[in-house]
Amino acid sequence: MRYALSFKPATGLYGQHDPSAVLFEDGEAVFGIEEERLTRDKHASDTFPERAIRTCLDYRDLELSDVDRVLLPYDPQLRSNILPHYLRDAVEAGSVARTLSALEDTVVTQFRSRFAPTRQVRNRLADVGTPVPSVETRSHHACHAASAFHPSGFDEALVLTVDAKGEYDSTVVWRGTPNGLSRVRTYEHPNSLGLFFAAVTEYLGYRMFNGEGKVMGLAPYGEDNAEIETALRELVTTGVDYDVTALTKRWGTGYGVRKLEETFGRPRNDTPGEFDQWEKDLAYVAQKLLEETVVDIAETYATALGVNDLAVAGGVALNCKMNQRFRESNGIDNVFVQPVAHDAGLALGAGWLDQRPADVAPMTDVYLGSEYDTDEVVDLLETNKVGYERPDDLERHVAERLADGDIVGWFQGRMEMGPRALGARSILADPRTIDSRDRVNEFVKHREEWRPFAPSMLESAAGTYLEDAEPAPFMIQAFDVEPDATDDVASVLHPADDSTRPQTVREDQHPRYHRLISEFEDITGVPVVLNTSFNDHAEPIVESPTQALKDFFGMGLDVLVLEDCVVEK
Repeated sequence: MRYALSFKPATGLYGQHDPSAVLFEDGEAVFGIEEERLTRDKHASDTFPERAIRTCLDYRDLELSDVDRVLLPYDPQLRSNILPHYLRDAVEAGSVARTLSALEDTVVTQFRSRFAPTRQVRNRLADVGTPVPSVETRSHHACHAASAFHPSGFDEALVLTVDAKGEYDSTVVWRGTPNGLSRVRTYEHPNSLGLFFAAVTEYLGYRMFNGEGKVMGLAPYGEDNAEIETALRELVTTGVDYDVTALTKRWGTGYGVRKLEETFGRPRNDTPGEFDQWEKDLAYVAQKLLEETVVDIAETYATALGVNDLAVAGGVALNCKMNQRFRESNGIDNVFVQPVAHDAGLALGAGWLDQRPADVAPMTDVYLGSEYDTDEVVDLLETNKVGYERPDDLERHVAERLADGDIVGWFQGRMEMGPRALGARSILADPRTIDSRDRVNEFVKHREEWRPFAPSMLESAAGTYLEDAEPAPFMIQAFDVEPDATDDVASVLHPADDSTRPQTVREDQHPRYHRLISEFEDITGVPVVLNTSFNDHAEPIVESPTQALKDFFGMGLDVLVLEDCVVEK
C-alpha cells in the first residue's frame, strides 16, 4: 500500500479557518476529518490540524514515517502574484508606526513564502513523528477544482471555484477533461465574491466565514428594494465581468462594512439574529446580485467552451440557493456541487489533483470519519451509570418515537465530512408539523426562530416532494417543493418561499438510515424526516459518543440513539 497524507492547516501562510486532514490509500480517500470535530472549536481558526492528522494515521495504525507523500493544498510561493496589493495595504495601514509594522510583516511573509514555503509545516509535523516525509504544495484553487471535477462522474465539464481568496485568486473558471484541469479565467484578489458576501454578512451582524449561510437563509424574507439595489449597483458591477473591489479592496471585512455604513447612512446591525425589513431586503438583494453574477459566469463559459455540465467548489458553493440557480439554468445540463466545498475539502482535492479524473470514483457519500461500535457505547454508558435499552427492531422503535413527536439524537456509523449532517450525526424530528421546527429551534438548537430546517427523504420519493426532482444526497442544493406536498413536510420548508434543502437517501448510501425513514413512512405515510446537525448552537457537530451524551443532557432532546443503544431522560 502507498499512503498520502493531505491536510489543510489554518496557521501562518496557509489560511485561517477550517483545517482538515485526509488519508489516501493507493489513491483512494479512506479517512477524512475536520480539526474542529476534535478540538470542539467551531471552524478551528488559527489551528494546525495535528489532531486530525493523528486520527488519520491511527485509522490505519500508521506512523508518519509510513506515509509516502504529504500534500499541502496551498502554495505560498504564488502569493507573490499580488505582492503590489499587499504592499498597498501596508502603506495605507494608518499611522506611520502601523505602516512600518505592516510593511515589515509583508516583507517577512513574502520572504518565507518564497524561500521557505513549507518550513512551518515540516516543523509542526516533526511533533507528530520523524522522519518527516517530503511535503508537496498544490495551488489552493486547483485543489478546490479537483475536489469538484474528479469525483463528479463527468467526462468533461465547466468547473467553477469561488471563495474569498486562495494564494492570489478568488474566482477561477476551469475546463475539466479526461486529461485533467486547465485554467481558463482567473479573477484575482481582491475582486472576491466571497469577500463581497462576507462584508454584507458582517454588516448584518454575523461573522465572516460563519454567518454567510444565515444571510442566505434570511434573504427569502426580504423583497426587491430599488433603493438598496441601486446603491449596491453603484458600488459593484455584476455579471461575467464583475467587479466588487469597491467593498473588498482590503483583506477582511472592516473596510467593506465601513463602506456599506457610509453608502446606506446607517450603522451595522448590533443585534445579530434580529432584523428589520430593510435588513431583510439587503440580504435579498445581496443574494440576488451573487446569483446573477455566478450564473452569468457559468452560462457564458459553458457556451464558450461547448460544455454543459458544471462542477462547483469553494466556500461560496455552500450557498444552496445559488446552486439551485445553476441547476435551473437553461445553459447547464447537470450540476455537481462538492459537499465539502469549503476549505476543509481542499485536503480531498490535493489528493485527487495528480490522478486521472476517471480513476477517482464518483462521490455518492461523505462518510469518511470516525466510527464507534456498540461495545464501546455500552462501556461508556455502563461506566457512567446511564440507563439504556437495545430494542430488537431499532429502526421501528425510533420511527415510532418520531411519529409520536419526540426529538431524537441519532448517532450511527462513520461521521460525515463537511458541514452537513447526513444521517450519521443528526438530530431528527417529525417533518409534518411546524411545531417540530419551532421546538427544535428553541429548545434543542437554541437559535433564531426564523431559521429553516432541511429534510432527509427516500430518493425514490423525491419526485413526490420536489419540483424538477433529482438525486441530492448532500443537502447542498435548494429545491422548490411541490404545492400538493407541502402539508406533509411543513417543518422542513423555508417559511418565506416554501423551498427546501433536501438530502435524498438510498439504501446503499446509509442502510440503517434508509430503514429508519422507510419505517417512518410505514407508520405515517411520509418518507421524510426533519434532519439537522447534532450539535448545540455555535458548536461543531459531535464526533464521539461522549460528546453526543453531553449534548443530549444539555439540549431539549427526548431520545438518544447511539448505535444499537437507546437512552432516554
